[in-house]
Amino acid sequence: MFSLIRNIRFHILLFSIALSLITYFLITLVIPQRPLQITWLTQAYALLAITFLYFALLCGPFCYTFRGFPYRAQYLKARRAIGVSVFYFGLLHSLFAFFGKLGGFGGLGLLDNKYLLAISLSFTALIILFLMAVTSFDFMIAKLTFTKWKMLHRFVYLASVLVLIHALMVGTHFQDLSSPISLILFVAVAFLLILEVRRITSFLRRKFKKTK
Repeated sequence: MFSLIRNIRFHILLFSIALSLITYFLITLVIPQRPLQITWLTQAYALLAITFLYFALLCGPFCYTFRGFPYRAQYLKARRAIGVSVFYFGLLHSLFAFFGKLGGFGGLGLLDNKYLLAISLSFTALIILFLMAVTSFDFMIAKLTFTKWKMLHRFVYLASVLVLIHALMVGTHFQDLSSPISLILFVAVAFLLILEVRRITSFLRRKFKKTK
């Protein structure tokens, strides 16, 4: 148990790889038709990417608000590994969607403007997540300096907005906004925003008091 907590980043990355493999083998075993397999894999990896992204975003405001949370320190330490997992699942989703469902670059010409915009937004988000993933290690933080590293990783908020827009535009589970997955997403986002607003408000109050 102590080893798990001490090496929590490594174990989260290991868990993400194992989860991706289990997802792949379960879907390919249960669904015999290859086109349907691709569709399910694309959707599954998208939902996993969004889930991990949510917990990466939630970490800061949640740990700030609930300081008595017993695994607060471990959650904060795990945040970088969770962020790397976001890129990993996002990359898997992109590969299956682009080369599996779309058929590669040749399929771009068959898409309308809505889908082209959605793909452009998701590709931009994937680039941001890639830059964050490759700079999530201690030696990269030391090389960049913490200030520059922190500035770069604030782009996660832009990536999150782009991912959300992409999901709402073309995500199968978000075509019906009253579906269970859509409702869960909206409730989760509302909870995150409430905590984030509370944290920002508290920060502004402290800063305002210092300037008096």
